[in-house]
Amino acid sequence: MNTGSLPEIPWIFTDAAGLLMWSWVTEHFAARIQGRESQDPDNPRLRNVVSYHWELLDLMRTHQGVPRQLLEGTRAGFDEAERAVREHVGKCYDARLGYQGFAGRLAHQFTLATGEHVDVTALIGSRCAVTVLMADGTSRTVAGDFSVDRYRWRLETASERLLIVPEHATRITNRSEIADSAARTVRHDTYTGFGRMYAEEPGPGCSGRPGFTMGTVDHAGAAPCPIHESGLQQDVLN
Repeated sequence: MNTGSLPEIPWIFTDAAGLLMWSWVTEHFAARIQGRESQDPDNPRLRNVVSYHWELLDLMRTHQGVPRQLLEGTRAGFDEAERAVREHVGKCYDARLGYQGFAGRLAHQFTLATGEHVDVTALIGSRCAVTVLMADGTSRTVAGDFSVDRYRWRLETASERLLIVPEHATRITNRSEIADSAARTVRHDTYTGFGRMYAEEPGPGCSGRPGFTMGTVDHAGAAPCPIHESGLQQDVLN
């Protein structure tokens, strides 16, 4: 796992009676990773760890004196299990408790409804637009000043504070809807990178002609195209 400059977790390692256990205990939580072994009948002395089970237990709000299990999971490797511990410690506990440093950017990584993984670290403190799936299957885009509230995103407008579950969102950007609309008008998404050629067929209102390659339209020598080149400066078209 590439954790960059993140500090090492002060694990306490236990290896007794076939039990591999890494424990990290603070006054607020206990994190554990347990290696699960599988014996090789042909070589019983060979230690084969097949998976690593991790769990995070809360010590701040216990249930009848017993720590509450917040999260658990299983990973194929120790690094992946440790990464999960770092991420959820960073998300579960207030940054003022001092554990945020162990998580770093992992505390700001989320999975969208589309399955896309995003790191929103660079968006914190900026004005963002978030597209959210609604219960009736439609989408709604909301905008506001963006921040992260543990497992949720917060957007603050002049009139309200919105809390968004990232798994319900399909898109987040710190560009305004107007800017996104303009980008779509200019059609940079279809530009091939060569001359004034775009990866589309000529259509009504287009000043170009079919390109040499099938499925392209070439505007060389033609007037600025209101379909593909609206908004571009003249020196770009030359």
